[in-house]
Amino acid sequence: MAGPSHSGDHKEGRLILSYFHPLIVAGQKITFDHLEPFSLVVPTATKAAGVRIDVVFSNHCFSETFDARVHLGGEVDVWDRHKRRVFDRMRYDLSKALPGIVQGLQTSAVFLTPESNFVRITMPGGIAGADYRMFFRIAKAEKGSGCDLRLRVESAYSPTIRQAVPARDMTKIRFVVLVDKTLRGEKVRRQYKR
Repeated sequence: MAGPSHSGDHKEGRLILSYFHPLIVAGQKITFDHLEPFSLVVPTATKAAGVRIDVVFSNHCFSETFDARVHLGGEVDVWDRHKRRVFDRMRYDLSKALPGIVQGLQTSAVFLTPESNFVRITMPGGIAGADYRMFFRIAKAEKGSGCDLRLRVESAYSPTIRQAVPARDMTKIRFVVLVDKTLRGEKVRRQYKR
């Protein structure tokens, strides 16, 4: 099961907690050190000194929905609360780029999706002609948490042509503008094209 973990390794006399438990896939230990939570400071028009954003990742970044017609046995289960998912090697390999994609958001544009979350579309080097989409939500953090906002990467994958909503059908916004709007409690309005 790969979900938030409270187990860890001992390094230099300290207990290091892992956010996701390691998995054994085809006899190989798979770790998720690259998906550990971290903080990002983004300077904006509202807060020039920077908005502190805590970033967390979902296990959807390295797993896919279980489908009994496709998954016929031998898959490694990943549980999202009570929903069965399975480890996906391609999603896992692509997820190694996620921390860098998040770090690069402050100079990027993102899109408001029809599901009212946001997506950053990139073209990583490993897959010719396919884009990689990182879906996320951003919200004000709880008071006393030590940060201003919380960004949760809900999923990330390279969609099929049928799955991919064209960028022209979504509302584009610069990430720093989204951060300022979120701080002020403003919603991003969908812009319909005629």
